[in-house]
Amino acid sequence: MANDFPPLPEQVRQAVLPNGLTVVGIEKPGFVRHYAQLTVFFGSASARRLTGANPGASLPAGVAHFLEHKMVDKGAPAAAAAVGGGGAGGNALTTRNVTNYYCSGLAHLQENVQDLLNFVLTPYFTAATVAKEQGIISQEIQMYRDDPDYEPQQTVWDHLFPASVIAEDVAGSRQSIAGITPELLTAAYQTFYRPNNMQLVVVGDFNFDTLLTQLTIPTAAASAGPIPRSAVATAPVITAPRLLRAPLSLPEAWVGVRLPALPDPTQRLRVSLQLDLLLSGLLLESAPDFLRLYQSGLIDDSFLVDAELHSNFGVLTVGGKTPAPATLAQSLKEILTPAHARAALTPAAFTRLQRELIGRNITGFDHFGWLGAQLVDAADTRAADRRVVYPLPKLAAIIASLRYTDVLALADELFQPAAMTTVLVSPDEEAAG
Repeated sequence: MANDFPPLPEQVRQAVLPNGLTVVGIEKPGFVRHYAQLTVFFGSASARRLTGANPGASLPAGVAHFLEHKMVDKGAPAAAAAVGGGGAGGNALTTRNVTNYYCSGLAHLQENVQDLLNFVLTPYFTAATVAKEQGIISQEIQMYRDDPDYEPQQTVWDHLFPASVIAEDVAGSRQSIAGITPELLTAAYQTFYRPNNMQLVVVGDFNFDTLLTQLTIPTAAASAGPIPRSAVATAPVITAPRLLRAPLSLPEAWVGVRLPALPDPTQRLRVSLQLDLLLSGLLLESAPDFLRLYQSGLIDDSFLVDAELHSNFGVLTVGGKTPAPATLAQSLKEILTPAHARAALTPAAFTRLQRELIGRNITGFDHFGWLGAQLVDAADTRAADRRVVYPLPKLAAIIASLRYTDVLALADELFQPAAMTTVLVSPDEEAAG
């Protein structure tokens, strides 16, 4: 495809404040709704070492998620509403690599952004509230583990990243959170909740310069020293298939692929786009192999293709409910091979998928949550990388510049048996009866 796309009419403004906070603004004149997202580069797979008063001390699993819960609970009934004090709705989410606090509203953008900053940069931990939260999160953990889909998906992570914090449940375990104290939360907060380890994204009808001028950044205590870096998994993938029993209505089959860690955000963006094209040609809804599996009854609407690329890990998970788990798993492993990729992804199909990907990304510019996710993916735990402005105006040109041969080379790199694991799930006797 000719790389002749002019820059798109999207302007991304960026500034790094004196305290290190990266602020990214996407001005969208005429849009009524606005969106603000404050990302802390601290998740369940982040480094567990502390700095400051407890150098080298290790955090238990689930601290990032626990900290998110405690930030929402400020000890007063009206505190949770502070994220959207100007009439916005807010929420938070912890993943393996970040914790996101976000809000969206129809008015009072400046007030809502300020509330969001105040909310996250004002810690509040007491023994009573920590003990209460331990009970709440313990119930949440048990609820998830009672879900029949939990064990198969957790087993995929355990096999792809053995003996690594990457595989651990985002919420931790009931045992790990039992050891969390107010002092430990404070130490974790001071280590990771620093402005230079955060990124604020604002999307809507506003003036970026005015926003910066009127913001007041609360000053919170922070630990001295560098922010600990996340570890990269080194243990080999457990490739032997695993058979599980669970109270399911239908069996399931899952294939997981460990993808490489990509610390450079520019490279990660290109590989992410290449992987999108590759998977679209092999397993997404318009692909011939998807139609073949669907029409044969091997897959249904539960079929999932999910890929993540991060600075310290990457993963591809494919699977779902099926009447024949062994057959589906074998079919998926045959599809996820370099030879099949070369046969299925023809030059003509590649060009069509390239155009479709450009269209999807352009329409995504009007979906604020999607924009926020892209700006997190383009950042990294390294402060210098967050100074790289996400190339929204050039995104169509970047997709157009991707080459067919490079996508096939990516298949050669990723689709290797040593990077794959298989989990099969059959209904237990009680469910079968």
